[in-house]
Amino acid sequence: MARSHEHHESLRGHMTLPPDLDDTRRRLLKGAGAMALLSLLPGALLARSADARPGSDFNESLPPGIVETGSSVYDFRVHRLTSPDGERHYRITVAIPKKAPPEAGYTPIYLLDGNAALAALDEQSLKAMNAATPPVLIALGYDTDHRFDVEARQWDYTPRRPNQDPIIDDRHPERRGGGADDFIKLINDTIMAEAERDLLINTSERAIWGHSFGGLFVLHTLFTHPSSFDHWYAASPTLHWNGYQVVAEAGRFQWPSDQRGSALLMRGDAELQRRGPYSNGGSDKEINDQLEGLAKQINRAKGFEARFEVLEGLGHGAALVRSLKLTLSDISGATLTPSA
Repeated sequence: MARSHEHHESLRGHMTLPPDLDDTRRRLLKGAGAMALLSLLPGALLARSADARPGSDFNESLPPGIVETGSSVYDFRVHRLTSPDGERHYRITVAIPKKAPPEAGYTPIYLLDGNAALAALDEQSLKAMNAATPPVLIALGYDTDHRFDVEARQWDYTPRRPNQDPIIDDRHPERRGGGADDFIKLINDTIMAEAERDLLINTSERAIWGHSFGGLFVLHTLFTHPSSFDHWYAASPTLHWNGYQVVAEAGRFQWPSDQRGSALLMRGDAELQRRGPYSNGGSDKEINDQLEGLAKQINRAKGFEARFEVLEGLGHGAALVRSLKLTLSDISGATLTPSA
């Protein structure tokens, strides 16, 4: 579902890596020379790393889905809230199994791009999870009829460094980046308590899934606020954002000693079939090798297990759906096929 973009010249072999990258992380980046084309440069080019896009249907209005039609195995409740600065409006949909919770409580999984995530699920998917150990699904969406709110997600899901100004997308000046830490705080301080209210929740098994900018957010949160969740699912993360900021953060990663955790990193092997500035050059193999190297790096943390999975034959948009199904299969113990 990738869009075509105007061609840009690829610059190989003439990169200056950020100063906070040690030798290990430099080796991770070695094979991604062209991919670093725009993101390793200052100023406007930081913004040009803008998300490898979730699809061409940004402004598509969604038809009625599982929440509107109802389910025989899940109940739904919807919360609406506004960001503290009044700029973004959220629709938080909580899908609650009708099946009684396990003794330890339901596993909650937070789904970024909640509108798109819910659109990827149907009754067959919910029934498959219900036959195993169904989780509570907490879809962090925006209060719009569209699959994505591109301006809101670009702000909420992307990090910036301390004291760095908001990052302006030079292709779309109305889109700013750098609000990830504010969104983490909103989740931890407000959304989590409201979404889990009156539910028996296993607070040692909280999980989060995100794709593209959402995958970037998952990794940034893992490396900077690791106590927020226990299990982390990052699909097609935009690693090159802001001069590989998240890769630098990985080198400082420390997992809480009293917490058990895991991460699954995923990416398609055909995400760059249509090249453009959002790919930042490179090849799928180079990018996937880099992501696998990152998984191996964080797998060394005590009490933490990380792995990488290639989504064979999939482009960027299709990776959203497949990674979501793999995540829910992993959480519930069910088998959700790509068509389920």
